[in-house]
Amino acid sequence: MRYPFYLPMLFGLALLASHAQASEPQASEPQADEQQASQQLDSTELYELVYDQTADCRKEKDQSLCVNYFSPEGNLTQLRDNGKRKTGRWFLDDADRLCILWDGKYNPLCFAVTENADGTYKMVRKGKHKSTILETAPGNRDKL
Repeated sequence: MRYPFYLPMLFGLALLASHAQASEPQASEPQADEQQASQQLDSTELYELVYDQTADCRKEKDQSLCVNYFSPEGNLTQLRDNGKRKTGRWFLDDADRLCILWDGKYNPLCFAVTENADGTYKMVRKGKHKSTILETAPGNRDKL
């Protein structure tokens, strides 16, 4: 299944518009203890995290490092620390997950993303911590 190049951009604009139309703000909840588990990022937060960003990441399975560039058109390029390059598409699904469809694959990998206390982001797939976004930088920092 091919996703249109403008899908992430349209999705982000629709989310921003829906949040702007929200009615009265609700009473604030008491602040959660910092040691309590973080909440999953919603689609707006995910969009702001990755849209036109370069993300340094670590695969938890083998602790290998990688760099991902999430283009505004929905393209994704990954460069691993072993020099291998992968390309694909990124999008956000209706369950507030960051999804990646690698070229040549038929099923996307979708991750729930939570922010850690140290400012990194945990990416969880099927209940397992698969990857960590260590930091992000605006634009295509590494010209991927």
